[in-house]
Amino acid sequence: MADSDPTPAAPSPPSGSVSPAFVRRVLFLVGVGLVLLVAWQLIDVMLLVFGAILVAVLLRALGDPIHKLTPLNEGLSLLAAGLLIISLLSAAGWLFGATVAEQVEELLASLPQSAEELQARLAQLPLPADFMAQFQSFDLASAREAAGPIQSILGRVGGYAMTVAGAVTNLVVVIFAGIYLAISPRNSRDGLLSLVPAGPREPMRHAMNVSGVALRRWLLGQFVSMTIVGVLTWIGVSIIGLPSPVALGLFAALAAFVPIVGPVVSVIPAIMLALQEGPMMIVWTILVYVIVQQVESNLTYPLIQKRAVALPPALTLFAVLGFGVLFGPLGVIFAAPLLVVLFVMVKILYIRNTLGDPVHVPGE
Repeated sequence: MADSDPTPAAPSPPSGSVSPAFVRRVLFLVGVGLVLLVAWQLIDVMLLVFGAILVAVLLRALGDPIHKLTPLNEGLSLLAAGLLIISLLSAAGWLFGATVAEQVEELLASLPQSAEELQARLAQLPLPADFMAQFQSFDLASAREAAGPIQSILGRVGGYAMTVAGAVTNLVVVIFAGIYLAISPRNSRDGLLSLVPAGPREPMRHAMNVSGVALRRWLLGQFVSMTIVGVLTWIGVSIIGLPSPVALGLFAALAAFVPIVGPVVSVIPAIMLALQEGPMMIVWTILVYVIVQQVESNLTYPLIQKRAVALPPALTLFAVLGFGVLFGPLGVIFAAPLLVVLFVMVKILYIRNTLGDPVHVPGE
C-alpha cells in the first residue's frame, strides 16, 4: 500500500518580512498614542465633561431617593431634583443676595488696592524691623523662582482666566450636559464600555459603578462640609466684629470645595480686613479660622472619608498641586473628585484584579 502524503506545513513568512500580528500591535500602540495626544490637546474639554458628570451625579443623588419615596418615575424625579436645586438657590439668593452683594462690595473696597497701601497698613503694626525691611525689599522675580509648583498654579490660573461670558457659557454647557447624562447614565456608560475589549469590560463596568457611588457620597458629604464651614465662619467673624461676615462665610464655603488649599486661601481676605482693626483683630481672625478648620478637619471631613473613600491627606494635597500645574484652574477645582475616581479605579482594577491583593472599597 502506498504511503499517504503528509499534510503540507503552513508556509512560513519569508525571511526579513514582518508578521501581521506585529503590525497589528504596532498600529494599536500608535492608535493609543494618538488618542492620548488628542485627549491632552482637549484636556479643558475633558475636564468640562467631568464637571458634567459631577452635575449628573448630584442630580441622581437627589433624584433617586425621590423616585424611591414617591410614585414619580425616573424622569420626573430628576425634574423634581432639578427644581429643588433651583428653588434652594433662588431662596438663598432672595434671602441673602442683597446682603451678600453689599458685603462683597464692602469687602472689595476694604481690601488693599496696591502694594504701597498694604505696606502702609503693615507699617502701623508692631512688626519686627527686619520683617518690614525684607517685605519692602521683596523681589518678585526671586519669589517666582522660589515658588515652584504653587507659583506655576497661580501663573496658569492668571494666564488661563476665563472671561465672565466664557465662564457662563461653560457653566451652561456643563449643566445641560449633566442633565443629559443624568437622564440616561447607563447608555453613556455602556457606550464608553463598548470601546473596551470584552475581557476587561465587566471589571471596568464594576469599577465605574463603584466610582459613581463613591463620587456621589463624596460630593454630598463635601456640600455638607462646605455648608458647615460657611456657617461657622459667618458666626465666628460676626462674634469678633469683623466686617462683611456673610461675604467671608460664603467665600470660605466655596473655597472649602478644594481640600487643604481652599481653607488656606479663604483666610487671606479676612486677614486683609483685620489689618484695619489692629493686631489683636488679626489674632482673633486667625483663631476663628483655625477653630473652624479644626472642626471641619477632625469632625466633618473624617465622616466624609469614612462614607466615601479614605483619601490620604498628603495624596490629596499633591493631587491639588499636580493637577493644578498640569491642567490649570479647572485642575485645581476638580482635583479632589478626580482623585476619588482614580483612587477607586486603582484599587479595583490594579490592586485587586491585577495584583490579586484583597482590598476593601467603600461603595461596593
